[in-house]
Amino acid sequence: MAKIKDEQLQQLNELKGRYNELAFLIGQNQIQQRELKGTEEAMFEELDNLAKQEQNFFTELQKEYGDGNLDTTSGEFTPKQQ
Repeated sequence: MAKIKDEQLQQLNELKGRYNELAFLIGQNQIQQRELKGTEEAMFEELDNLAKQEQNFFTELQKEYGDGNLDTTSGEFTPKQQ
C-alpha cells in the first residue's frame, strides 16, 4: 500500500477544512436570510396595519369635517368647494 506525502496530506486536510468552513458559513448565511425574511414580513404587516389605521382615522375626520383637504403640518382643514 502506498502512502501520500505528508505535505500532500496536509494540503488535502487544509482544502477539506476550508471547504467545511465555507459550507458552515453558507449555512449561517441561509439562517440569517430566513430570520431577516421573517423580520421583513413582520415589518410589512405592521406597515399595512398602520396604513389601515391611517385610512380609518381619515375616514373619521371626513365624517366630522366633511370633504376637503387637511394640512397635516398645521392641522388646517380646507372644505372642498361645492
